[in-house]
Amino acid sequence: MFGQCRRALLCNLNPKLNPFTCLQSFTSSAQQEAHSFTYAYLLNNCGFPPKTASHLSTRLRLSSSATPDGVLALFRSHGLSAAEIRRIVETYPNLLLHKSLQPKFSFLRSKGATDSDLVLIITKNPRILHFSLPPRYHLIHRFTLSDSSTLCAIKSCPSILYSNNPSRNIDTLLRHNVPHSKISMLLRYWASSLVAAHPSFHAAVLQVLNLGFNPNQTLFLVALRAKLVRKSLWDSKIQLYKKWGWSEEIVLSTFLRNPWCMLASEAKIEAMMGFCVRELGWDSLLLAKHSVLIALSLEKRVVPRASVLRFLLSKRLLKDVNWAAAFIASEDVFLKKFVLCFHKDASQLLKLYQEKRDAPR
Repeated sequence: MFGQCRRALLCNLNPKLNPFTCLQSFTSSAQQEAHSFTYAYLLNNCGFPPKTASHLSTRLRLSSSATPDGVLALFRSHGLSAAEIRRIVETYPNLLLHKSLQPKFSFLRSKGATDSDLVLIITKNPRILHFSLPPRYHLIHRFTLSDSSTLCAIKSCPSILYSNNPSRNIDTLLRHNVPHSKISMLLRYWASSLVAAHPSFHAAVLQVLNLGFNPNQTLFLVALRAKLVRKSLWDSKIQLYKKWGWSEEIVLSTFLRNPWCMLASEAKIEAMMGFCVRELGWDSLLLAKHSVLIALSLEKRVVPRASVLRFLLSKRLLKDVNWAAAFIASEDVFLKKFVLCFHKDASQLLKLYQEKRDAPR
């Protein structure tokens, strides 16, 4: 500051000095001081390493510590850790300059959000703090009908609180006679689908309707979710099924009966096909007939139950078994039919089943 006053005094006393040059010098000095203050604040108050603090200080200008101190105190008061705060500031450094963050926290708290909910939402997408929350919140609540379900949708996909796409995409669903109850289900379980770019979403809705899916049924939502994936990923899954002997016609007919088959990851499809074909000796087309199996957990359900069934067959306690039905059966039904009823071997069977099911992955 003394240096700035000295230069200003010299400009006044020496008419030969160019006033514009003096102003440039003054401005440059002020910027350097602001940069130095910002750097020191990020280093000492936020705990950033020197390199990161230096980089962020080119994107942020702090003139005092009052506002950023308030922001950091607010974050800490709601349970955000030092590491989480650093990640937020590194992504959106200008949040340190916001003077109106408290109402956003208070609004979510008034709807029942806990501190752990706030930490989850904000660390997942700090950008929501740049926007007014009530308008989008009330749009979601119009369909979910409860604060708990609305918060569930927000925790799943925080960007639903500021994206312009949900309102347009919901309008598309309503125009095509999708009932409120199904929109509510989409918000609760697949809120991210409604954030999809509107042209893509609209095209996916038309594709699913043209395939004959009923908008009053849950499978319509499953098929819509599947159609919203990247085309390259959709095509890659078709190629994977073809690798195991399915034709494109079989893939399509299976999708029409059970669209879940195109929501499974490529790794899961490969693993389930590999186990059923190589380990159990199935024809791959049997999985097309019982495609619901593709959505089941291989490690926690199929492999443990297969171990029990193999044991029963090896001991000739069973002459034959409907593998698919055994895999699809509920836990209680499976235990009663294939474990507990074999009194002599029940303890061994239960141990085998639990060891396979609880094995570390």
